[in-house]
Amino acid sequence: MLTAFADRARPVLLVVLLAALATSITAIQIVAALLGLALLVRLRAPAARRRFRAPLAAPVLAFAAVSLASAVGAREPWDALDRALGVVWLALLWAVLDAFQDAAHVRRALGVFFAAVAVASTYALVQTWACTTSVPLPDWAGALLKVRLEHCRVTQPFRAKGFFSIYMTFAGTLTVALALALARLAQGAGGAWRALPPTVLALVALGLTLVRSAWLGCAAAIGLLVVLSRRLALVLPIVGAIVVALSVHSPFQARLFSTLDPTESTARERLHLWRAGGRMLREAPLLGLGPGAVRRHYPEYKDPEGVRTHTSHLHNNLVQIAAERGLLGLAAWLWIWVAFYRRAAGIYRALPRARADDRALVAGSLAAVTGFLVMGLFEYNFGDAEVLDLVLVVMAFPFVVARDAAPAAPGTVA
Repeated sequence: MLTAFADRARPVLLVVLLAALATSITAIQIVAALLGLALLVRLRAPAARRRFRAPLAAPVLAFAAVSLASAVGAREPWDALDRALGVVWLALLWAVLDAFQDAAHVRRALGVFFAAVAVASTYALVQTWACTTSVPLPDWAGALLKVRLEHCRVTQPFRAKGFFSIYMTFAGTLTVALALALARLAQGAGGAWRALPPTVLALVALGLTLVRSAWLGCAAAIGLLVVLSRRLALVLPIVGAIVVALSVHSPFQARLFSTLDPTESTARERLHLWRAGGRMLREAPLLGLGPGAVRRHYPEYKDPEGVRTHTSHLHNNLVQIAAERGLLGLAAWLWIWVAFYRRAAGIYRALPRARADDRALVAGSLAAVTGFLVMGLFEYNFGDAEVLDLVLVVMAFPFVVARDAAPAAPGTVA
């Protein structure tokens, strides 16, 4: 009876999860935990165990093992262990893969996600208007929009954050959403036109976040989609919109041009952070200083020319993971992505052009991961739970498509 209840609950949980991924970290964590519990309940049944797949298990488990070993050897092992246990959330990939019935189920769930993205993007537009207008607004309007009007109106430029607590998380979510939506358009998937409204809203909202790393991630995702689909026309409307935006004096224009300035303050500070990470790595090259070590020990390794005296992240996934988990941890982490690209690219190549809907799912997954990783060259977005959870969900899509095409043999965990 418990297994039957878990089976009935999973479709509902997936809908809630896809909506939450654009709106609420609390809901994401609760629903993700419930999906994991539902998976454990289901695995008591032999049929469920035969159907179960754990793609990328070897690199994920290797990364988890190195993280735990690094924590044990850290100066504050208990605090480091507490941080290392966060790797359990990587299992969301397998819970979601098991919960999706087939590729059609994924597409229906994405409809919910795109609707949530459209709502979040519209919310961000109103947020930005409220913080940049001189029109008097009541106090309750600021509370409803999750901004302090007396603060955001004098601290310019305002950076849209949607329903999240910070614009970085919102920008990362929009980057993934745009990769998925544009993949449908690039592949000519059925009903692709329905992705146009959320795509336009998300593009505008992404611009309003003023997060340059997300813009680069989105550009990389679009570039990969052009390569996969061989449709250069995909980028023309976006290029046109950028040209128009750059012709008007605005915070967007100033922020984009600042990317080309090597003396810009945040660019210099990133270099100081990366040098500090290099010092940490030199002290413990194999296993690093332990998960969470940057937050605990950054002042000891701070670059003399750096401005920040404390930080919890080094604005680069590679540097952060190497500093905290060493070269072994970095190697295991890179293995996850190399294995994903190899498997997902193989699945994409095996799909005939007639299966445009399935090709869009796989291409969107590849593009979303690419955008995430490019963004992670300038931010520690692997530590951003909301964005990472969304990426893990998206990483399941190619394996759902592959499972549809070739039912797995009993006992395989890949």
